Amino acid sequence: MVSSDGIIVPKTPAEAYSAYKTVNSAVLVAGSQSLKRQQAHYTLAIDLKQTGLNYIEDRGDEIAIGAMTTMAELEASPLLRTLAGGVIPASLKEWSDKELKRQATLGGLLASKPHFSVLIPLLLSLTVDVVLQDKGRMGLNDYLYCPPMGEMITEVVIAREFIYTAYTACRTQPGQIPYLVGAVSLQEDRWKIVVGGRPGLAMLAENASAELTDKGLAARENVAHMVSEELEFGNYGTCSENERRQLTIDMVRSLIKKAWKGYSRQNSQGTKK
Repeated sequence: MVSSDGIIVPKTPAEAYSAYKTVNSAVLVAGSQSLKRQQAHYTLAIDLKQTGLNYIEDRGDEIAIGAMTTMAELEASPLLRTLAGGVIPASLKEWSDKELKRQATLGGLLASKPHFSVLIPLLLSLTVDVVLQDKGRMGLNDYLYCPPMGEMITEVVIAREFIYTAYTACRTQPGQIPYLVGAVSLQEDRWKIVVGGRPGLAMLAENASAELTDKGLAARENVAHMVSEELEFGNYGTCSENERRQLTIDMVRSLIKKAWKGYSRQNSQGTKK
């Protein structure tokens, strides 16, 4: 459990980040459950619960989500149910720990960058930017793979595109941490294929995605094999590297078909967001 000599509850993101930069040993408390599993002591804990970062806003071409918005609020959001086939709320329904859903925040999740997250691969399949206090806005993929730079997430922005995402989380039993996660999205003729639980951080299979975008469904089988070869996999838990590679082929093949069907159905219904 993380401990500290003192705690403050700032009223604004600027106040919180100023304190974070000023104190050499400080931690931002943003609902991240990973802090409960750490054994560390800080001079100052900065609780972000009163910084006004709890919101989900319709900004026309974008949906803006405050960093302190909880998983439960994401699941219940009518706006997110209209995005990408409602994949974000659908994935959160699988969280069996209701108390965790009420406490864990989007900003906390992204800051901790968990390797077995289901939500991060889904977000990578969309067009998502992360807004950092005093540092501006950057793409989610760049943020995830950027070395730590003393950042504080204030907002996550998702483009409201005509897009559909299919996903799967492979688990031994319901409620367990997945040993493999896949997300495939289709926007017009542009495909994205993301794999998480490799067990590394979720990653976009760029070459395979470009191949599928260029050649379409006819290349599905070849693309599924490309993903298993393009990305790195490892041994972890009950699933070996070779098992993950083989499972990825079947998973991607199925998700491509599912994404195509979902996009076609969405298109025929005239659902533009």
